[in-house]
Amino acid sequence: MTSRAVPQTQQAIVQIRYGAVRDVLALSEAAPVRAPGPQEVQVHVRAAGVNPIDWQMIEGDRRLIARRRFPFTPLFDLAGVVTAVGDGVTSFRVGDRVHADNEIGGGGASEYVNVPAGLLAPAQAGLSFAESAALPLAAQTAMTCLDRGQVAAGTRVAVIGASGGVGHFVVQMARAAGAFVVGVASARNREFVRSMGADEVIDRNESDLSASSGADSLDVVIDCVGGREQWIHAQHVLRPGGRFVTIARDEDGVVTPASAARLLSTITARRLRGAGPRGVKYVPVFLKASGVLLRRVNELVEGGQVRVHLARSFPLTLEGVNAAAEESRAGRTVGKLVLQR
Repeated sequence: MTSRAVPQTQQAIVQIRYGAVRDVLALSEAAPVRAPGPQEVQVHVRAAGVNPIDWQMIEGDRRLIARRRFPFTPLFDLAGVVTAVGDGVTSFRVGDRVHADNEIGGGGASEYVNVPAGLLAPAQAGLSFAESAALPLAAQTAMTCLDRGQVAAGTRVAVIGASGGVGHFVVQMARAAGAFVVGVASARNREFVRSMGADEVIDRNESDLSASSGADSLDVVIDCVGGREQWIHAQHVLRPGGRFVTIARDEDGVVTPASAARLLSTITARRLRGAGPRGVKYVPVFLKASGVLLRRVNELVEGGQVRVHLARSFPLTLEGVNAAAEESRAGRTVGKLVLQR
């Protein structure tokens, strides 16, 4: 194993049980620093991104999907500097600037965290650590939406929730692919969405997609908001064989066996309805993060086709994490929330 000197213990913000964020997070002054495994990379965390899944997991909404062992260090998105690499890792070296969505492992709220090498990508030299930490989960999700939606030059695509963390990346990536982009957002974010590259912007408070776009006028609708109404409206505007791609569900609350069964039933019914060459395809997106996918994102960033909009930066402290989670939960963020040292 190749490494530089690191302490044996560290400060880390840890979750002690499921519950409201302010009630279950605490500062540990002596959390252990573990040496990386053979296929892991140890990262000195300099910044972390905040996503809705972070507080959803802390509150226990997703415990049916991924149960945690406590104490657990939260936050999936992170950026920092490599301080050690496992014996089987050849793609990263001590001193490299990196970022990742650390999936189930989390650890963005610690000083040092071990990340599977397959999830990491080099951080762009021209980006700050905060900007690098804002990319992994949201931008990889956006890229997956474009892949699943088969967005290409000439595609007419609408993005619902175009000003949000995932949405503002979708707009930029679709424009980079040569698509005609319609953004759906609130009036106060109209100019922001246009600045991301949208050709048209629909005020979600004044109209809806089906009222603002003609029948068979779109090839793809990418939904970053959720709710049954998005699917209903999309069917009125998508051409035969068009694709409704969604990162959200009709019900985005606590996952229970009953709600999971309803979700499966809903997905199955909508897919069956869209069967055949002329049916509207229902395409739910579940991110599978990877360093390969993140490198594709980085290529667009390096080429100037995608930029990160930081809505707000908080200190990477206990109070900072609490405040950032509260702001994310309010659901009005334009772009991304980050924490940094």
